[in-house]
Amino acid sequence: MNKNNLTINVLIDRYRRIIVSFFFIAYLGIGVSVFGDYGVSWDENLSKRNGVVALNYIFTGSEELFAHPERYHGPTFEMFLVIAGRIINPFGSIRLLYLLRHLFTFILYFIGVVFFYKLCKKIFDSWKIGLSGSLFLILSPRIFAHSFYNSKDIPFLSLFIISAYTLVRFLEDKSPKKAAIHALACAFLIDIRVLGVLMPFLTILFVLSDVLVYKISGIKVRKISISVSVYVFLLVSLTLLFWPLLWRKPLYHFIEAFRQMGAYPWQGKILYLGNYIDVSKLPWHYIPVWILISTPVLYIACFLTGCFIFLKKILNNPAAFYATGRNYLIFMLWFLLPLAGVILGRSVLYDAWRHMFFVYPAFIAISLMGLIGVFQYITAKLRGATTNALRLFFVFAIAVNLLNTAYFMIRYHPFQNVYFNAFAGNAEKIKNNFELDYWGLSYRQALEYILKNDKNQTIKVYVASLPGEYNANILPYRDKERLVYVKDPAEAKYFLSNYRWHREEYPYTDEFYSIKVNGFKIMVVYKIGT
Repeated sequence: MNKNNLTINVLIDRYRRIIVSFFFIAYLGIGVSVFGDYGVSWDENLSKRNGVVALNYIFTGSEELFAHPERYHGPTFEMFLVIAGRIINPFGSIRLLYLLRHLFTFILYFIGVVFFYKLCKKIFDSWKIGLSGSLFLILSPRIFAHSFYNSKDIPFLSLFIISAYTLVRFLEDKSPKKAAIHALACAFLIDIRVLGVLMPFLTILFVLSDVLVYKISGIKVRKISISVSVYVFLLVSLTLLFWPLLWRKPLYHFIEAFRQMGAYPWQGKILYLGNYIDVSKLPWHYIPVWILISTPVLYIACFLTGCFIFLKKILNNPAAFYATGRNYLIFMLWFLLPLAGVILGRSVLYDAWRHMFFVYPAFIAISLMGLIGVFQYITAKLRGATTNALRLFFVFAIAVNLLNTAYFMIRYHPFQNVYFNAFAGNAEKIKNNFELDYWGLSYRQALEYILKNDKNQTIKVYVASLPGEYNANILPYRDKERLVYVKDPAEAKYFLSNYRWHREEYPYTDEFYSIKVNGFKIMVVYKIGT
């Protein structure tokens, strides 16, 4: 390394705190400035109700909780959203309620991204790698969009990151204090989605592995036993405390939640690889293919490289790898175990791969392993000007890919949720093969366009799916009152559709408005009446 490079690195390290602080303040500022741009998803009303009925059970003893269709979805975050909404929005504005939900969902994800920085910084021993991991996570178009309106999968992803960080801290120092903190994180995780039991499983697995190593080395494990007892006791207690459904017949309801996780009672068909397939008969490759076609190509290439490096190291010397690379093993199990579980268990999945978003941080971490491996290979195998040139070229290629992803996110805001990479094919193939705006968020922009361009006091509209009605709730009250929803298209002035379960074009000819993302249409409005 020459003197100029050394000086630059010293300066960068000296201003590390400023750089990191500016990065996260800028990200927070972006999120706060755009959270109000997203529509209302198909699931939001039902999710919101989950928090309401849980709180009603706590404060009034209402039995509705035990009949609610979402009762086996952990209500912890939904209860928080309801309470926060009632405090900040005492007059019950529907529009403000949804905006607050989107804001607080983003804030939790923001916290998760901060913890991902801390996690990667600790494991890779580099704040620059930690910041790169956070940047990769932010510049993931689908996740970015979901981080505002998906109050199920995004909080679960965020808490998984936080609990992974507390796991690493606990494994470093198996004190009762670290055990208690980790138990709290795991309890919140499970009380968002029962699949969070994967984290306690990983915790016990790695603690037992460490105990085995300690015993072979003659190290006493009494302190570890106390900490594990604290962890288990608090985990069970806090999980029960934060999930009101478990206050009655806790074992029965917990088992039912776990059972429903793999066989969710949703009946329907989804568009996948050009065919409408029953969700109970999806092929094993459904999730892998969705990850492949909706993740930036750069991350996929780095991920495959990281997997190769991981396998090479663990096969060369498993014992040595566990001693020095145990945390890498956490990432690999975090990614592979859920993936294997849904494939082997033939779980009911739909709406792309949102149910599996929580494995994505592990995917990114493995990608960072690949990124580091390439840099190390260039440095080890080459010398002099060739090394610097290749490293510069590699950095340039990464920057171009990241800028390309950022351009898409800005260009097609707020429809990052329908991002596809080059593996998905051209626009025609994408529209014919895969679900697009399946949650109907684009109805909001369609309704806003109609209201802006049609000056009539009452406007009759027909919508092809329920989100077309839900999105009226995020509009200003006066605009919402102008809309009249009709059940028969013949009575409507405008026909709106997000193409859910209908990939073909409609027989109408007077197209009033449409939304296209990268060449394929996700929303159409036809003027069909007067």
